Amino acid sequence: MYTAFVVSSIVEDNPIGDKIDTHNVQLLEQLLNATVQLAAYGTGVAGIAAVFLGTAPEDVVHEEEISFDPSTREAYLQLRLPYTALEPATEQEVLGLMARRYLQGLRDLARVAQAADFDWARLVRDVQGLFVAEGFGNDEFFE
Repeated sequence: MYTAFVVSSIVEDNPIGDKIDTHNVQLLEQLLNATVQLAAYGTGVAGIAAVFLGTAPEDVVHEEEISFDPSTREAYLQLRLPYTALEPATEQEVLGLMARRYLQGLRDLARVAQAADFDWARLVRDVQGLFVAEGFGNDEFFE
C-alpha cells in the first residue's frame, strides 16, 4: 500500500456515487493518514484498505469482503453502504454513513485478523473518537 490507510469506492455513475466519491473518499483517507499512526497500536498491521460499495441492491458482482494477509500485514475491507439510505441523504450524511460502516468494518476486521501484536480495541476507540470530533456523528451513532 502507498499509505497506511487507503480509501476508495465502487459506485454507480449517478448522484449517489457523487455523494460518496466527490469529497468523502478523499476526506476519510486524508484524515486517517494525517491523524492515526498504525505503528502506535503495534507491529501486527501495516495497512488498511477500504473500498465502499455504493451500488444498487441488485448488484451481485460486488460483495462485501473482510480479509487480512499476515505475510504483508495488510487488511482489506470491502463495505456495502445502505443504498436506500444514500438516495435521500446529503453528502455530509453520506459521510456519516461511511464513517459508521468503516468503524463496523474495523470491528469485524479485528475478529478476522487477530494480529498477534496489534491493539484493535484501542484503534477502534481512537478512530471513533476522531470521527466524533470531526462531527461525523456522536458516540451513540457509532455503536
